[in-house]
Amino acid sequence: MSEKYNGKVISFINMKGGVGKTTLTKEIGFRLANTLHKNVLLIDIDPQINLTQSIFKIFGYAQTEDLAEKANIEESKNNNIKITEASIQNVLQGNISNSNPTKINKAILKIPNKSLSIIPGEFGLEFITRNLNSGSLENSIYNFIEENNLRRAYDYILIDCPPTYSSYTIAALKASDYYVVPVKPEAYSMLGVDMLEKVVEEIKSTNKPYFKDRGLKNLGIIITDVREKEKEQTGILNLIEDIKNSKILKGKGIRLFNNHFLHNSSLQRNMAYLIDNSNAEKYSKPNLTALTNEFIKYTTEG
Repeated sequence: MSEKYNGKVISFINMKGGVGKTTLTKEIGFRLANTLHKNVLLIDIDPQINLTQSIFKIFGYAQTEDLAEKANIEESKNNNIKITEASIQNVLQGNISNSNPTKINKAILKIPNKSLSIIPGEFGLEFITRNLNSGSLENSIYNFIEENNLRRAYDYILIDCPPTYSSYTIAALKASDYYVVPVKPEAYSMLGVDMLEKVVEEIKSTNKPYFKDRGLKNLGIIITDVREKEKEQTGILNLIEDIKNSKILKGKGIRLFNNHFLHNSSLQRNMAYLIDNSNAEKYSKPNLTALTNEFIKYTTEG
């Protein structure tokens, strides 16, 4: 492993689903790797595995022959889908035995000719890990990163988290330096943030040795799915202002990103769509550029 980097580990998380956390993880991660040439590792620990499905579709991968055959038929291709055994399952289960730790290639898929890698999610993860000791599961990502010196191998390690409080959430946050909270401009949107802050405090207070030499900081709130034309509408502006002035943000000193993540209809229509790798809608590419630059700034400031 190279000793060039001192990578930051950042979880994208909200206790409320459907807020765009997977899309943000993918789009910011790909821009960091593709245009800014940062070495990026994505980790998909959300049992819904939407991040994995998107990355696999974009770059032509599957985890089984059956899935590859199905993908080839759907895409009208002939054996172009590559099989990978890399899986978050191998990270979670490999933490059980110190005598037989998980090998890098059984966990991490390196995308050829890209500065991008992924630890893919796994279908049926909750069933597969049902008999695992919760302590082993919750320590697994932290241990895997430390044992393999992944902070020396990557500039950024971005984790896509589930929208529920579970051992997967704890595993992600125990390994993280920061977390980012995507929020839609909706009534009661801050309830998920309030719940998340309580979860984070609980994790920090019950796992103090893990955070003794590093913090677990809220990098900020990113308001998502804002339609460009709606930015001029009073209702949306009022909702955003309500979020900005909420007691939760002000009371805890949580930052609100200056740049919102704008709505792009292609993201919903096409799983293989990437803003940074396409002729994006008028506002999307400069919007992603500004948002990613702000993200880098805050992770650099510490």
